Amino acid sequence: MVLIIRKEYRFESAHFIYNHPGKCKNLHGHSYRCFVSIQGTPDATTGMVMDFDHIDPILEERVLSKLDHRFLNDVIPLSTAENISKWIWDQLVDMLPGLHQIEVYETVDNCVIYKGD
Repeated sequence: MVLIIRKEYRFESAHFIYNHPGKCKNLHGHSYRCFVSIQGTPDATTGMVMDFDHIDPILEERVLSKLDHRFLNDVIPLSTAENISKWIWDQLVDMLPGLHQIEVYETVDNCVIYKGD
């Protein structure tokens, strides 16, 4: 049996998009939501794909400490939701076996899903 576990994280950041023809060229902020999904077979002993508590310190160190209450352009120069999702993947893929996908919501309606290259 293969399952996917999913955990939500939130961060607040400011950014602007260089050369954007619309309002996103101006400095503005978002209350981002990020979902991290891990795919795997539940462990025979624990019954878990991965302990949710294992994910938190990795996300804090690798992602949230760099993005939360920060100016995104300093970390991800072209800070589109697409590039943010890829950047988060790159920070996590070597630390979270079975990383399946990253979802980044910059608003309630706008989401990017990245599943690796």
